[in-house]
Amino acid sequence: MTIRTRLLLPWLAAAAMVALAGCTPEEENVAKPARLVDATTIEFVPHASRQVLTGSVAARAQAPAAFLISGRLVALDAAVGDHVKKGQVLARVSPTEQQADVIAAEAALQAAQSRLAQTKATLDRQTALFDQGLTTRSSLDGAKAAYETAQNTADSAQAQLDLAREALGYTELTASADGIVIRKLVEVDEVVQAGSPVYVIAEDGPRNAVINVQETAIAGWDTEREVAVAPVSNPQAAVPGKVHEIAPALDATGTVQVKVAIDADLPLGAPVTVVLQAPPADRVVLPALALTQKDGKPTVWRIAADRTVSQVPVVVESYETGSGIISEGLSAGDLVVTGGTQFLYPGKAVQVRAEVK
Repeated sequence: MTIRTRLLLPWLAAAAMVALAGCTPEEENVAKPARLVDATTIEFVPHASRQVLTGSVAARAQAPAAFLISGRLVALDAAVGDHVKKGQVLARVSPTEQQADVIAAEAALQAAQSRLAQTKATLDRQTALFDQGLTTRSSLDGAKAAYETAQNTADSAQAQLDLAREALGYTELTASADGIVIRKLVEVDEVVQAGSPVYVIAEDGPRNAVINVQETAIAGWDTEREVAVAPVSNPQAAVPGKVHEIAPALDATGTVQVKVAIDADLPLGAPVTVVLQAPPADRVVLPALALTQKDGKPTVWRIAADRTVSQVPVVVESYETGSGIISEGLSAGDLVVTGGTQFLYPGKAVQVRAEVK
């Protein structure tokens, strides 16, 4: 290496560093090839949202069966799944105390009736003597007062006996309506409190199809609109139903419970499908791959006139197989990315490979 070459090397290295420093990030970005993506031009089309959900048949009326008195349970005469008739005995508590009350009330009534008979005989005798002038008015009045007191005592004793017999009847729990036992809440030998349910009975009669729905899918639903309900075992046997009750709050699963009234006599607990179909409305239908998220909310990548992209929030009305139904956030004529969204970022230049119709 000559002396002249050694002198030029530092100058050449410095010039190269200056040249590299002059390259801006924008120039580097321009130098990179645009990202190839699939895209579609937004247009609104009539779309009838349709959901097929699975639920089960439940009784429209469920009645808890409870004793009117407290006591120790000595018998359970019905099991879950049994069909019971109105007035049928379902369970019994120990009647020992109530039987003793009946015996005591019967004895009290017998004594009161005996006293009443005595005072009646006395009154009759005093009346006859008074008519003959052989006794005084005060003696007659005293006999009348004694008789009236005995009559009141006998009436009270009869009422106490009626109450004791009624309480004895309460030791037997009977069904208040025809239906099917769907829950048993206690076991034999437990002490049950008055009013505490022992069974839950699904009453015979009208049925509901109970389903759980995403809150967005049921918002604003017309409760008079008919839906189709069909047994899972026989989809062809669909029957009409009406949404008649929508829970006001989310349940533990994060969904809303909806009850659909049906007139068909389907078995309790039978699995059914319920088809919810809304009236057609202008919506944007996009492939599911076009949807991304930002801060936990759905977005799409919109392509601007200069072929750069930006992330736009949208409102997804519902999700269907392979697609999302967009109700807000886009305008007709917008160009959005439907494929190749990986590695995109705001301001990234793209090249449309294919436009999806």
